[in-house]
Amino acid sequence: MNDEIIDLTPLEQKINALIFKAGYFIQTYRALDALNVLAEAHRKMDGQEVHWRVRTAVLKNTGQAYIQLGQFEKGLACFAQSYDIIEDENEKAGAAAHLAGYFLRDGRLDEAMKWAEKALETATDPDLKAGPYQIKGGIAVEKGDYPKAIELLNKAAAYAEESHCLTDLATIISDLATVFMLMGKFETALSEMFRAERYAKKSRNLDLMFRFAVRRAKLMYKMGKDEEAKALIMTLDEQKN
Repeated sequence: MNDEIIDLTPLEQKINALIFKAGYFIQTYRALDALNVLAEAHRKMDGQEVHWRVRTAVLKNTGQAYIQLGQFEKGLACFAQSYDIIEDENEKAGAAAHLAGYFLRDGRLDEAMKWAEKALETATDPDLKAGPYQIKGGIAVEKGDYPKAIELLNKAAAYAEESHCLTDLATIISDLATVFMLMGKFETALSEMFRAERYAKKSRNLDLMFRFAVRRAKLMYKMGKDEEAKALIMTLDEQKN
């Protein structure tokens, strides 16, 4: 997102090495080991002049480790602290959207909306607006306001298409299909699900395309289109083999 290259001081280089080590532990689901390494990074930063990018990297990794351990409040507190330190507006917007997504998944809709709005207010890059609008659409779905959800998801789709973010666009269209399904508009949902597959294919995300095709088959069964669903499943099985 940001190509700025910073010259690290010897202290920052040592902290950066700890960040990479912690990142490896997080990737291998060793969150406690990651937290032990990050505790050392925090000690080295304490009372020292350290570039904000290094500080935020330590906090983000700490938050991720806590999330991995199921300690969501501690993790979210680290993410929020990281947000306060970030100086780049677009990175700040990305961090806000990240927080909004966590709050939405946790069912805390007011907090999710607050952070999604912060992301939209802060972002200067149109590429970063699709995510917050998608989250706002998800909030509307949770509240049962399906017309509002469609409006917001269409905004998200427009930004994703403008930015040529095809994987994001495919996911947003899949969300639209879900909304139409909840409204009982199964034919429209089926059409949107097929459209999501096409964009997933264009993005060469075969895993996403396969998952969307399975969802489309399930929707066909729900609509009583058993033969079409069976044919699609057989095609998917052949492709897997």
